[in-house]
Amino acid sequence: MPFAPTHILIVDDNEEILEAVSIMLTRNDYRVTAKNRVENFEQEVRSLSPSLILLDKNLGWVDGCDLCRLIKSISDLSVIPIIMFSAYYKKKEDCLEAGANNFLEKPFQMKLLLEMIASYVR
Repeated sequence: MPFAPTHILIVDDNEEILEAVSIMLTRNDYRVTAKNRVENFEQEVRSLSPSLILLDKNLGWVDGCDLCRLIKSISDLSVIPIIMFSAYYKKKEDCLEAGANNFLEKPFQMKLLLEMIASYVR
């Protein structure tokens, strides 16, 4: 049976972050879907069926905490780990209260992100 890479959904409105994190995760044998905007988050998560979600707190079109709360409120999707990130460390508490499994302050070290992801999916 062939190896099926772990699928990670990244949602961030910063194209540079999307590209950098996508490249790094792909090089570490993860399958990545990167989105800078999602119209129907629940539907997108259902169709992609990711193993983990990386979610920015401050999206230009919505508060990432609202998206996190949505996913964590749906019983069959609530098991998907969500790691949120923000350039504002003071937002950590908001993200964790919204149901995020973990939080990273931007800019973050890729090694720390990889370790955090591995703790949830491997």
